[in-house]
Amino acid sequence: AHIGVGISGQEGRQAVLASDYSFGQFRFLERLLSGHVRWSYLRISKFLRYFFYKNFAFTLCHFWFGFFSGFSAQTIYDPFFVATYNVFFSSLPVLASGVFD
Repeated sequence: AHIGVGISGQEGRQAVLASDYSFGQFRFLERLLSGHVRWSYLRISKFLRYFFYKNFAFTLCHFWFGFFSGFSAQTIYDPFFVATYNVFFSSLPVLASGVFD
């Protein structure tokens, strides 16, 4: 996401009026960036943990079923579930996390 930051100064208030956040001095910019970077890092790390968990669980179930079925190329899941797995377990939980965050 792009954030517009306006620094109010002697040139007028045009930059301040067109920005998302406005400051009187540059020293206040550090506080905004440190908070924004921290929250962005936490959200991305939460998403990546979930992403690896869901793919690991899906692959591990396939591996164990293949081992016990003698690697016969039979799938454990219904073909509809295989086709829609990433839709249901990637987009919907991330969307719900974004809505309720």
